[in-house]
Amino acid sequence: MLGGAGQRLAVAAGAVAALWLAVLWATMGVAPPLASQSGVASPAASEPAAPAKPTLRAVAVSGAAAPGGGSYGPFGIEQQTAPAAVNGAGDVAFFAKLMRTGADEALFLSRDGRTALVAATGGGAPGGGTITSFTERPAPSLNASGTVAFAATIEGGRANEAVLSWTRGRLAAIAQSGARAPGVTGAAFFDFGPPAVNAAGDVAFLTTLRRGRETLDAVYATGKGQLMKIAAAGDPAPGGGVFSAFAPPVINKNGVIAFGALVEGGATTGGIYLADAGALRLAVGAGDRAPGGGVFTRLSERLGLDDAGRVAFGAFLGQGGPRSGIFITTEKGVQAVALLGAPAPSGGAFASFGDSPALAPDGGLAFIASVDGGVGTTGVFAYGSEGLARIAGPGDTLADGRRITGFPLNPSVSAGPNGRVAFQALLGSGEEPVDAIVALAPASR
Repeated sequence: MLGGAGQRLAVAAGAVAALWLAVLWATMGVAPPLASQSGVASPAASEPAAPAKPTLRAVAVSGAAAPGGGSYGPFGIEQQTAPAAVNGAGDVAFFAKLMRTGADEALFLSRDGRTALVAATGGGAPGGGTITSFTERPAPSLNASGTVAFAATIEGGRANEAVLSWTRGRLAAIAQSGARAPGVTGAAFFDFGPPAVNAAGDVAFLTTLRRGRETLDAVYATGKGQLMKIAAAGDPAPGGGVFSAFAPPVINKNGVIAFGALVEGGATTGGIYLADAGALRLAVGAGDRAPGGGVFTRLSERLGLDDAGRVAFGAFLGQGGPRSGIFITTEKGVQAVALLGAPAPSGGAFASFGDSPALAPDGGLAFIASVDGGVGTTGVFAYGSEGLARIAGPGDTLADGRRITGFPLNPSVSAGPNGRVAFQALLGSGEEPVDAIVALAPASR
C-alpha cells in the first residue's frame, strides 16, 4: 500500500500497510435501515414475505467469442479478479484476458444485450502510441450514461501511462504520465491507480507523482474540465499529522470524494477521508470505537460512496467485539451492516467477508461473504430497508439454464442503482465450471 500506484496494485491482496484489510463485497439498490441499540442494522420487526426471485444472466463467459476477435479468457490477472462495474440500466463494464487473438487483454461494455469493445492491447491511445496493458489489477468504472474510465500503460507515445475515458466509441485522455501535476510544484504524473467516474463525467484517481528523484502519492480529480489536486503526501491531514499514502478514491454525483489514507505524526495512523468543495474531513479513523464492540484497527482499501455522501467499508477490529465486519457511515455515525459470527439471513453465521464493499449511488449495498452452517458456503448478500438478504450463490439458476457452482478465488462484486449487481462466478450444467461475469436485476414487484 505504501508503494507507487502501480506497485500497490501488484500486491493488492497481499501484505498491505497496517491500516488496510483485504475483504470482499458488492451492492444492491435500496437505502440502509437504521441501526439497533447494539449498533447492528436491524431487520424488519415482523418476518417479511419471501422476496420475488431476481433475474440472473451471464454477461460474458470464458471461452465464448469476444467482440473484436478471439474469445474470453479469465476475468482477472494472476488469481486476482478484476472488478466489473454496473449502472442503473444494467450496463456492465468488465475486463477480460483474451485467447486466440493478437490482443492479450481488453475492456468491454455490455449494453442492451450487446457487448462492445472499449479498448484492447495493441489498440491506439489518445496522443499516440499503443495500449500495452490495463495495469496490474484492472478496474473499469462506469457511469449512468455509459462512459467508462480506466487506467492503461502505453508504448510508443508521449506518455507511458494514462487515465482514459471511453464514450460512445471515442477514447479521450484525462491525465497522462509526464504531464505537469497541478498543485504540487515541480511534480509530474508518473503512474496511476484505478479511476472512478461519476454521473457528470468527472473522474477521480490515485496517482504517483515524480518530483526530481522523489516520488509521492496523490489524489486528483477533474471538475469543470480542469484537473485539481485533492490531497498529496506531505499535506496536512485533518486531525493532525500529514498524509503519507493513499488508496484509490471514489466520487459521487455531487463531486464529493472519499479515499483511504495513511497519516504520519497525527493522533491516528490514518482512516477514511471525505473531500467536499475543497474541504477535507476525517470520516472514520483507525482507533475509533466500532459499533458492536472493539475499535477499528484496519480499514478496507476499496470503498463505496453514495450520492448522499455515505461511505461503505470493511474493517478488522481489535480490543474486544467481533474480529471483522462491514460498515456504513450515516448522519448518526458509523453503523454495522454485518459482523463476523453474526447470524446470516440464509442460516448459519458469517464466517468471512470479501475484498471490498460496494455502494450504489442510490444507497444500495451488497457484499460477498462465506457462511458456516447455512445454505451453501458463500453467497452475495444485499442490505437494504428490509435488512439483510442473500441474493445469489451456488445452486442459483441463470436465465439460460446454467447454474452458479461457486466463486473464483478473490471474487469481486459491484453495484449500481435500482438493485443492479454484477459479480464473478463459476457456472456449470454438468460440464467443467467456467468463469463468468454475472449480472443481477431485481425482480419486478
